[in-house]
Amino acid sequence: MSIGKLVSIVCAAAASWCVATTAVAQTFASKPIRVIVPFAAGGANDLVARALQRPLGKVLGGTVVVENMAGASTKIATNEIIKSAPDGHTLLLAGNVALLGYYYSGTYDTKIWEQMTILGQTGQMPWGMLEARADAPFKNWAELVAYAKKNPGKLSAGGPAPGGMMNLIVLETAKSAGIDVTYVPFAGGGPSGTALLGGHVEYRVAQPSEVYPNVRAGKTKGIAVAFPTRMPEMPEVPTFKELGIMFDIPVFGFDYWGPASMPPAIASQITRAIEQAVKDPEFVDVARRLVYQPVFTGPEALKESMRNFEKNIGPKLESAFPRK
Repeated sequence: MSIGKLVSIVCAAAASWCVATTAVAQTFASKPIRVIVPFAAGGANDLVARALQRPLGKVLGGTVVVENMAGASTKIATNEIIKSAPDGHTLLLAGNVALLGYYYSGTYDTKIWEQMTILGQTGQMPWGMLEARADAPFKNWAELVAYAKKNPGKLSAGGPAPGGMMNLIVLETAKSAGIDVTYVPFAGGGPSGTALLGGHVEYRVAQPSEVYPNVRAGKTKGIAVAFPTRMPEMPEVPTFKELGIMFDIPVFGFDYWGPASMPPAIASQITRAIEQAVKDPEFVDVARRLVYQPVFTGPEALKESMRNFEKNIGPKLESAFPRK
């Protein structure tokens, strides 16, 4: 075969691929785009999804509909994504760290994220913050530790369902200080906040967006935050590292996911749309009120952070919460 003929064949194949790819991309957003949130309405995950509805729909040229599908520690929502057509019209908005955490603590039997297409992250926030009542018998982490040692067996910390990252944060921070803490699980941030204010637990671990309103109202105080730097909204709260708590907790963010085997043209189109949408002033305003930093992260960087989680945090979860 001559070089000229080979070039012609390659060019023809490339042209056909381009036409096919363009055709696939042009069929995208031909109907409303479902964004499934694996938690109930009103939480940070839900609020981020709804704040991005209009900006994302505007960039993609379609209508975005948010659908809450809570239950079974995100299993219901992730199963819905896995079985959906990979045409870009059904997406999931959830933190990759949450999915990883659920797997390593035994909720999932398989690495659920390997059955989905990662599209991009919408921002960053600390995985958790320790919060105590304003009238607690300790003002900071050092005093909390001293209180625990003087009152063995009396210190309790509230948080979400047992066996996950929040639970691990309480265990690891207590371990680093050599104190005993009883973890008390609640259905979510709302119930654990009520328990804290009611004096049923001495402190709790929660997302900054759940802590911030109480701190602003003078009802509680932040004790420590799991983030590389202090939060601009609560600059008085020190980081774990500042306090000598050497627990390398990954940064948390809400990511868009799609079914496996999404056509590259559609996946790339959605990724570019996410990158633009997180810059929208409307979303930036909502994000900051949620103590959520609106920073886009692409699929490859997210995959790398997930590999680091599997290497460094996964074994801790498996050790702390052995599979039954």
